[in-house]
Amino acid sequence: MIGLNNIKDINDEFDELDELEDLFEDLDYDEPTSDQVYKMYGIFLVNFVKTPITINNQNILYNKNISKHPICRGKYKGFEHIITRESKYSGKRDFDKERANKVHWIRPIIENVSDFRVKYFERINSEGLNQRFYWYEEKKFIVIIRETIPGYFLVTAFCVDDGSYVKYKRYYDEYR
Repeated sequence: MIGLNNIKDINDEFDELDELEDLFEDLDYDEPTSDQVYKMYGIFLVNFVKTPITINNQNILYNKNISKHPICRGKYKGFEHIITRESKYSGKRDFDKERANKVHWIRPIIENVSDFRVKYFERINSEGLNQRFYWYEEKKFIVIIRETIPGYFLVTAFCVDDGSYVKYKRYYDEYR
């Protein structure tokens, strides 16, 4: 649990969270350009392969299976999962512009967990595994990390829509 003694003052010289903006101004709703995929995947590789994000001195793991998704073909499924969303109708994963445009938000949100604007909470999932939630409520974005043996695993990261806001607010309130 994150204690109140660890809360940072937002008057630091550089406010990383305040600087978070969409990666692309011209990202299409249907599909990114190959240059945009290249840039997003590069960010993913830096954050999870080259200089991995860590929690308690352990690298955050991700799904290393290779994607067959048309946009992510040949890339890690962990990447596919953070730029696509499962369709409730088809069950297939569709490109999600809002998720994809915030792929570079994952690291700063996790690393700034002690900032009062990141609402941190934990919850046991349906499989009995503990999950850590890093919710930047102000910018409507959440990162979910699962505790595994050994370490931590990136589950997903996405924009919290109005329909699911109440659920995450309740989870956060129950945890506090």
